[in-house]
Amino acid sequence: MEPSYETVVDFSTIVWTLSAMLIHGVMAAAQLGLCALLVASGLLAWLAPEFDRPWLRRLGFAGALTPRSGLSAAARVVLGAALLLPLAIGASLIFSLAASLAALALLISVERSLPTQAIRPGRPSRAAAIAAAALVAAFSLWEGEDGLALGADLISNAQRWRIHELEWQLASDAKAPKLGDLAPDFSLQDPSGEVAVRLSDFRGKRPVALVFGSYT
Repeated sequence: MEPSYETVVDFSTIVWTLSAMLIHGVMAAAQLGLCALLVASGLLAWLAPEFDRPWLRRLGFAGALTPRSGLSAAARVVLGAALLLPLAIGASLIFSLAASLAALALLISVERSLPTQAIRPGRPSRAAAIAAAALVAAFSLWEGEDGLALGADLISNAQRWRIHELEWQLASDAKAPKLGDLAPDFSLQDPSGEVAVRLSDFRGKRPVALVFGSYT
């Protein structure tokens, strides 16, 4: 980069924005993973209770999470489906919150009731499921919104605003300066908001590069 360029970047804004996006992504993934585990283990216990393989045990899908109980299997399928209701039909947060708390209680109960010889197979998967249920419930209480639905809204809003921005850009292109034209003067605040910088201040002194981006 040309050493005479002057770059002003508010790194704290970028860091916080990326951190928020990462948190929302992790929460959405945790809720989807918990839903998949509950529904899959419930259907397995319900439709094929005798199907038991070592790799399924290591994943936590068989043995501990598939007790030979139709009621328990049906409860897991219902809880998994309830985690998707706010996203699927716009249902109230209370459905996914209650489902995550009930799933947390169920998974902890299963872990505590395991005989010694059955604890090791699938233990990491069960621990991850317990952690996911706790995170989903805590995040929902903290945000006051369903994590999965909130993540989907953020993606949808970003895509919708991008379309609006492209439409605005196409409509404004006719009014924009052409190659070789003198750029119109303007002033902007620096990230601290205390200093106003005018484009004309740099005229004849150094090149100016304007970088526009959206961090929302």
